[in-house]
Amino acid sequence: MFIGITQRLTEEKKYKELRETLALEWGDLFSNSILFKDFIPLALSYGIDFNHYTPYLKAVILSGGNDLSAFSDDILSKKRDAYEMKIIEYCLKTDTPLLGICRGAQMIAYYFNSTLEKLSHHIGDHQVILNDGSSFICNSFHNYAIINLGRNLEILARAKDQSIEAFKHKDKSIFGLMWHIERKNGLNNTKILNEWLKLVKEKK
Repeated sequence: MFIGITQRLTEEKKYKELRETLALEWGDLFSNSILFKDFIPLALSYGIDFNHYTPYLKAVILSGGNDLSAFSDDILSKKRDAYEMKIIEYCLKTDTPLLGICRGAQMIAYYFNSTLEKLSHHIGDHQVILNDGSSFICNSFHNYAIINLGRNLEILARAKDQSIEAFKHKDKSIFGLMWHIERKNGLNNTKILNEWLKLVKEKK
């Protein structure tokens, strides 16, 4: 079963070319974590219409990297936003499980008219507090944080400064995590991730 993953867009100035890149940690995660033993990652290319991938996908992950175009004039951010917007709309229409990681979570939150702000102290080890009051340490690599959620989204976890670290859609199989599950300390707590993966496995 394939899980599609969007990629970071970069410009290689030496060779004057644009590149799609996916961190090697994603391969390690799918190879070594029992959570993903039933799945194979499929890197999505921006040069291929997303509809060509859909017959093969069990779920989709919007990965990290790049700022949202709302906070950057970078043409690569705009290109990525447009592609991921189509993915979100497809997942909403078909109830295909969708998981946003860091930048991906911001993209989903932005799509649903949430409020994002630039905040400091969100780089490095980070304490996350779940709704049940339990907490854990995870990684954190973002400068923009989610402050308020738009309609149809509900909070699953917060940071100490009350910014939103995890959320889900009230009716669809759509989740967002602000930490990187593929990096060190990304699986220190898998409660929310397991909830999403259960929906993936249940999808026909």
